Amino acid sequence: MVRTLPKPHPKLERPKAKNMTLVAGFKCRDGFVVAADTEITYGAVRFQGHKLAKYYGQSKSYDIIIGGAGDGVYIDAVCQKIRDAVSALSQPTLANIKDAVEKVIAAVHSDSIFKYWKPDDPDRPFVQLVCGIQDGQKDWGLLQTDRDALAEADDHAVAGSGSILAEYLIEKMWIPGLSTAVTVHLARQLFREVKTKGSYVGGNTEIIGRRVTKDAEQFFDVAEEDYRFLWGIDELMLSGVRVALDYTKSPQLVLNRIEEITARLKKIRESSEKPRPPKGDTLRLTEFGSEYGDWFKDY
Repeated sequence: MVRTLPKPHPKLERPKAKNMTLVAGFKCRDGFVVAADTEITYGAVRFQGHKLAKYYGQSKSYDIIIGGAGDGVYIDAVCQKIRDAVSALSQPTLANIKDAVEKVIAAVHSDSIFKYWKPDDPDRPFVQLVCGIQDGQKDWGLLQTDRDALAEADDHAVAGSGSILAEYLIEKMWIPGLSTAVTVHLARQLFREVKTKGSYVGGNTEIIGRRVTKDAEQFFDVAEEDYRFLWGIDELMLSGVRVALDYTKSPQLVLNRIEEITARLKKIRESSEKPRPPKGDTLRLTEFGSEYGDWFKDY
């Protein structure tokens, strides 16, 4: 009689909430913008959640907006530790806030990540942050992290699975020196395109713009009838190029596209020229790309 041992139960691993995402930050001439999508992957399920954390000092007059890509719990832990570390600063200047963020990032990796996983382990948790910061002296900057490294971005920073496509698009559509008010609209357009083409980027888009300087351009709305990337102007332009090159097509088709592109640009210009009532120094936008995760549907 052969006696067999019972088979061990397979090891069950709890799924992790991963922000396989796009986070983008822009340092503008008069402030900064941080944006993120809201799609979170939990095992085989996707759901909507916030990826932007906003902290401010009531008596110390600083603002910090953090967007995170990676493993959800670790991102939350890092954001909360940054919140507490900055709150404890006696002088929350941009330089001191940067030092505090760097120390938190290093501590979390040494104590909670590299302690249990090797740095090159593909299964280890990872955290990437994009942080927009304004200190009490109205100085502002943009920080980005990768593993336990931190750097100050000159003009923009991206993180997450959609970052490669985002870098390509940012080079084409955004230039340093634009205002925060203008960049808010370009950030919205950026996410429209990445959500249709990028991997694991979807759901809604959350954008936070922060005006810092006294003469910062006021936020404004753009009347929209076409919600495609760049208001559909890029598609019309490429169609116009194809029609212009194809001598079998009627010349009128070229004129039709020129007229439509002109009409759309005029509408955008009209929106920017309208009187702008003050909307405060912080603008928070949510563009709903999913019927789920809309907290305002009952109002």
